[in-house]
Amino acid sequence: MTQQILILEDMPDTQTWLKDSCLLAYPDSQITIASNIAEANVYIASNQPTLALLDLELPDGKGNTFIPTLLSCHPACLCIVVTIYADENHLLPSLNAGAKGYILKDQSRQRIADMLKQAMAGELPLSPAIATMVLNHFSKANEEIEESPLTRRESDVLTLIASGSSSPEVATQLKISKYTVEDHLKQVYRKLNISSRAEAALAARRLKLI
Repeated sequence: MTQQILILEDMPDTQTWLKDSCLLAYPDSQITIASNIAEANVYIASNQPTLALLDLELPDGKGNTFIPTLLSCHPACLCIVVTIYADENHLLPSLNAGAKGYILKDQSRQRIADMLKQAMAGELPLSPAIATMVLNHFSKANEEIEESPLTRRESDVLTLIASGSSSPEVATQLKISKYTVEDHLKQVYRKLNISSRAEAALAARRLKLI
């Protein structure tokens, strides 16, 4: 299938570089270059791009704000941001807008061509530095401490139980009766929707208590 490619980029040298990269990947592709969002809007009104390469900083706006407009007209179009910005403040809004790739402009023509082929094959094209940033972002998100529904004393009990202490040992360490320990433990099980000490240990790790 002949690729219909839109390049949204205002710098002439970069336009040529991206066009050459596209032709390396898809020699028979039909390529249209838009220097601003207004020109891109005119193009998508009467054409159906299969692939769009978009810069972020354009004379009349942000490239990533054009992505929802493009996708509303052509949902199957594959949108890939090509930019100099290697930070989450530009990356995350672009991905949220619908970009399926984020490539930095420090890549060679051949590398860009390879990444475009991967993109059309269903792989997410990310420059190495951006891939690392994405992984770090989601790793940090997964490491966020879950808000605990437990009281301070219930947390103390859970910590000791999860560490292997018996109810009498917990009572001794906290200087409370073993019956009070069991009452606290019952509340812990109820609040965390667990029913065993093994689950309690997992819950304590999840809540960063151990």
